[in-house]
Amino acid sequence: MSYEMVQVRKYVWEAIGWIGALFSLLAFSLNSFGVISSQSVNYLGMNIAGCFFMILYALSKKAHASWVLNTIFLLMAVIALVRVYTMH
Repeated sequence: MSYEMVQVRKYVWEAIGWIGALFSLLAFSLNSFGVISSQSVNYLGMNIAGCFFMILYALSKKAHASWVLNTIFLLMAVIALVRVYTMH
């Protein structure tokens, strides 16, 4: 693999990590400021997306604690989202 391809791959993984972090931070911030509820589809969806991208990034870095933690958060958000849909 060429040096350029290695660099592109590195930047793609970094972008995936930052996108995940931004989704998670946005969800937390909007909830903290009372813009969205912690049980809203928007909040849970942003957390699911954020965790998913953070899991991909952590796997690429072999950061086991991070991907395990984000997998648990993702599963909790999916369960909460299912509850939101089944309670209405």
